[in-house]
Order: sequence, then C-alpha cells, then structure tokens
Amino acid sequence: MTRHRLLARQIKKHLSSVPDQSALEAFLAAVNEAYEQHERDRKLLERSIDLSSEELGARYQESQDQLHALRETQLALENSYSLLHASLNSIHEALLVVTLEGTIELHNANLLDMFDVAPGTPFKQIQEVLDALLPQIEDPACLKSAIEDALNTPEQEQQTEIKTISGHFIEAYSSPRRIEEHLAGVVWTFRDVTELKVKEEEARHRAYHDQLTGLPNRRLLSARLSQALKSAREHKLQTAVLFIDLDGFKDVNDSMGHAIGDALLREVADRLESCLPTGTLLSRHGGDEFIALMEKQSTSRQAREFSQAILTAFQIPFHLGEENIYMSASIGIALGDCHEDSARLISQADMAMYQAKQKGKNTYEFYTPTNDSHSAHRLRIRNQLNIALEHNQFELFFQPKVCLDSGSIRGAEALIRWQPEPGEFRSPLEFIPIAEESGQIIPISQWVIERCCQHLKDWREDLDDDFVLALNISAKHFQRGQLQEDMAQAISQTGVNPAKLELEVTETAIMDDLDLAVSTLMALKKLGIRTAIDDFGTGHSSLSYLRKLPIEILKIDKSFIDEILTSREDRTLVKGIIDMVHALDIEVVAEGVENHQMAELLKNMGCDLVQGFHYCKPISEREFVQLLKTRQCYI
Repeated sequence: MTRHRLLARQIKKHLSSVPDQSALEAFLAAVNEAYEQHERDRKLLERSIDLSSEELGARYQESQDQLHALRETQLALENSYSLLHASLNSIHEALLVVTLEGTIELHNANLLDMFDVAPGTPFKQIQEVLDALLPQIEDPACLKSAIEDALNTPEQEQQTEIKTISGHFIEAYSSPRRIEEHLAGVVWTFRDVTELKVKEEEARHRAYHDQLTGLPNRRLLSARLSQALKSAREHKLQTAVLFIDLDGFKDVNDSMGHAIGDALLREVADRLESCLPTGTLLSRHGGDEFIALMEKQSTSRQAREFSQAILTAFQIPFHLGEENIYMSASIGIALGDCHEDSARLISQADMAMYQAKQKGKNTYEFYTPTNDSHSAHRLRIRNQLNIALEHNQFELFFQPKVCLDSGSIRGAEALIRWQPEPGEFRSPLEFIPIAEESGQIIPISQWVIERCCQHLKDWREDLDDDFVLALNISAKHFQRGQLQEDMAQAISQTGVNPAKLELEVTETAIMDDLDLAVSTLMALKKLGIRTAIDDFGTGHSSLSYLRKLPIEILKIDKSFIDEILTSREDRTLVKGIIDMVHALDIEVVAEGVENHQMAELLKNMGCDLVQGFHYCKPISEREFVQLLKTRQCYI
C-alpha cells in the first residue's frame, strides 16, 4: 500500500506539466484502484491458504485418529481370535460348524483327537469330515444319517450316540446357527461320555446285583419275573420259581465266623450256577436264600429235574481252606400261570420251601394251595371299590418332605387311604393292584387330583411360598393320554397355583413309552406343574434317559436307603446318584429315612429333601394342617 502511494506521487510530480490534469487524476485513481484490488486479492489468497492449511491439518489428524482406531480394532480382533482359538481347544467338547451348503467354517482340535484323526488334518467340505470320521465309528450310517438330516432340516436339532472302534461313547448334538434370524448353518457338538457310561454301568450293576456273590438281586429278579409272567400270558405257558434255602447255614456263621460264611455263600452260588438249565436266572434273595426263575415251562418236569440236580450237587462237600463243609438245601417250587403276579408267586415258592423243611429238609416241594379263594377275593375288592368311590370312603393322608439344610417343611406327599368303616383302614397294597388291573384306578386318581387341589386352596393362608404337594399318578392314568386334561380341569375349578403341584410317576410308567412320556411331561410343564420320578432304582435305573425328561425331582427308592449305614456299596451308589442327578439340575428326595444318622449321612451327601418315619409318619389332613400352622422345624 505504501509503495503504490509513493508511485502515485512520483507520477504526479513528473507529469505535473500535463495540461489535462483531470485525465491525470483519473489515471492516478485507476492506478490506486488497481493496487488496492491487488492488495485485496492478496489478502483473500492468504486467507484461503490459511484455511486450507487448517483443513488439511484437521483432516490429517482425523486420518491419524482413524488409523489409531483401526489398529486398536485389529488388536482387539487378534485378541478375540486368540481367546476363541484357546477356548475352542481347551473345552472338552469337539465342535464343527457347517454352512447350509456343506462348507466347513470352523472345527477345533478336539474333533480330530476324539475320532483319532491325524492332527492338523484340514477340512473344507462336510464330505471330507465324513471321510475322516466314519471309518472310526462302529456304526457309520448313524452319524452320516444324522449329519445329512441336520443339513436338510437345519432348524430341527439332531441327537445321536456314537461308539468308536476304540470303544469310546460319544454323544453328538446339532443346533441351528443363525445370523440376524436367518439360518446360516449347523453347529455340531460332540461330547465323550465314556466315563459317564462306565459309571452308569457300574451303578446299574450294583443296583441289580448282589455285592457278595455277583448274582442278580431282588430288584433284577422282580423285573425279570414280571417280564416272564407277561410272556407266559402271551404264550399260554407257565413260569417256575424255585425258592432255595440252605439248611443249617446259621450254624456255620455262628461257629466259623462271617468270613467263612461269606466264602461259603460264594461257593454255593458257583455250584448252583453250574446246575442251571439254559435260560434260567439265579438270584440271591438275601442271607442264605436263593431264587431260580425258569421261564416258558409247559410242565413241571424241568423244575423237578433242576431241583434234584441241586440236591445231588450238594452231596459233595464245599472245600474252604482246610475245612470240608457239608450243606444241604430245602427247595420250594411254585408254578405261575397267566393269573399270577410276581410277589404272589415268590410267596408261594417260599411257603413250599417251608413245607420242604417241615418234611425233614434236603428235599423239594411244590406249592399246593389248600383252597383257591384268590379270585373271589379280587372280585370282592373290585365291587367294594365302586362302593368306596360312591360313598366317599377314601381319605388322603400326608407325609411331610423336609429340607435337610433348613429343617423346614418344603412339601408333602399325598397318600390315599381306604376307610370302609370308621376306624378301619385297608392297605393300598391290597386294593391298588386290583384297581390298576380293573381300570378303577383312573377314577380313583381323578379323585386324588381333585382333593389335592381343593386342599391346596383350603391351606392357602398357611403355606410357605416354596411348599409343593406331591401326588402319585398311576401308570395307566399317565399312559392313557387324559392326565393333562384332568389336571387342567382341577386347577381351573379351584384356582390353585399349578407350581404347588408335583406329580410322582414311576420309572416303569415312563419307560413303557418314552416318547409318550416326554410329550405328556412337556404338556404338564407348560401347565406349570412339577414332575418327579418316583421309586428311582426299581425300574430301568438309567441315568442317561433323565436328561431327555423335563423333570424337576428324582426320588431315590427306600430300598437304596435302608442299608446306607451298614453297606459301603449302597452309600457309594446313593452318593453317585445324587451327584449325577444334581449335574442335570434335578433335586433329589430320599424316601424311608428312619433315624437321625441316616438324615445326617444324606445331608453330607448333598441330598436336598427327605421323608420318612424319623420325621413324621403319614398323618390325617387335620393333623397336617396343625403341623403347617405351627411352622414345625426339624432341626
């Protein structure tokens, strides 16, 4: 600006002689305007340059920030991948992720190890997986079919059990993989359950076999005898039961000690087995008693010949160390036809055995009833049950279930009693089997359901929040398909909370039709009703099926609890059941707790609830309500 003013003065000085001063002024004004415009343009350019520099700096900083964020994201992804990789290879399960087109997206090292495939083997397509795994499986078609089904219907979960050629048992499960609610593939999980299978088999063997002799015990005999009688009905044949009792065994125990007595029982078991006809089951009934079961007999001839073979075999002494012990046996034989039940048949054989002892021992006798009043008795009971339903002769008694941790009453089991006359009660063991056979058990069960719901309604003010009332459901009612409807109707009529109801169902009722059982239990669960497996151990005694059932409670049968204070095997078995059932998130109830020592032992084992005469016998409704009102605590 200063320079152009100096220039204007010089121009004006040198051109002062120009005659037209107005033209000079115009020229100078133009020069001045040109310089000023130049100055404005320069400042504008400088300002633009300054702004561009700031913008470039800001953009540069933004780029640096984005680059830093990308680096952090990359590190996070690398860390996540590392954690994922470590997790996949540290879990016990094997994983396989497949797209709907059969492309392998992911698998972990356990998959290769579990099926003895070379480490590092790459998989790109499902067929490559099948080519590697199927040769390692005893039944390849099973896994191949399951994987194909999962790809064809990925929304449906698949489940199968595999046994490898190396002897391992593997459970395989599929579940759909979704991305934003769209099916993207299938995730397979493989779990080695060999150890569980071994433990389960050991537990099953202990549950069904005598620990001293290794022979089948009462539980297994009862199951086999029931099957044999059913088969006999179908084929119009007989079932023979031989009740074998050692003569004078107590003298051996008393004079030579229990160790020699136990050794003798093992030798007796071996010798009896050596005489067994083909297809005959020999069991130890307890003490010095054995029972042989002969199925599909058309005559008594083979039972007679077997009995004579036993008597002949016992003529040879038993060599135990330096001792020769002579033993004899008394044998009772009962033949059952289509009208017999297992308990009655064993009882008849037992009576026949005592007839043999009365005749001098070392012999056998067939059961010969003096009169046949059994059929007439059953007919009389059936008629009286109809009268009992019409005249409201049934009554419910209640036995508390006690929480071992708190000592509080957490619930009760409703038990039916029949009172045909005031002060006279008839045992359920007398009329329930007859009601089951005749079908009268259905209206009786319906009566129990209605009464339990009504009692819950009447007791509402006295119940704790966690109180649950359990009632026993007949196998016929459970399998008939109307149980859900009966329960829903009773709940609707009384307005009780279904969560306070628990249905106890036996193993046998469930395992007779597992698919029906699962659907029925699921329907009950939707109603909000709890379910329990009753008398666990007296049926199939399989822990593996429990995870398939939507149940909340498992009741260990009294026969398992009776000897836990004296039998190490029973303690081990009960503890194993509790631990494995808890792993399935199922509560455990122990029946038949008779004393404080039993309760303490079960508490230390982790058992949740107990019931038994140690706490309270079954009592009337009036007595039970009083118990609730006093908030009885058993600690």
